[in-house]
Amino acid sequence: MLGEAAIVLHRVACALDSVRSRLTEHGAGFFETEQRARPYEDLKQLGHEIEALADRLSVKLGREHEATAAFASARVAVQDIVEALGRLSDPDRHGALGLQKLADETIEHVEDQRTRLDACRNRFMDAMGDAPGKE
Repeated sequence: MLGEAAIVLHRVACALDSVRSRLTEHGAGFFETEQRARPYEDLKQLGHEIEALADRLSVKLGREHEATAAFASARVAVQDIVEALGRLSDPDRHGALGLQKLADETIEHVEDQRTRLDACRNRFMDAMGDAPGKE
């Protein structure tokens, strides 16, 4: 299970690279086509996977284990990014802020959360060595 969790974190990092690339390139037009928005859909799916794995890790290692805590923090970062991107997809949520300004703020937010995710991933990898029954 620990190996599976590490792989999911790697897949999330790859999906975030695609999100950042498309978001930087298309900004407010991120959701204009299905192809542009595909990284968002991929990230949402990975969010479901990471949620299930977080629960399994919690049972296997306990809530207090560093690997569990790091993985749970990564899950929160992914969820936060998905929610931030989702705001771009809903024209009614742009309000007075304006779509381009919201896109610019979303890019900055995704960058911040990617840094957070990378730190969580590093903590998880470090903590895997202390996990009982590691794979």
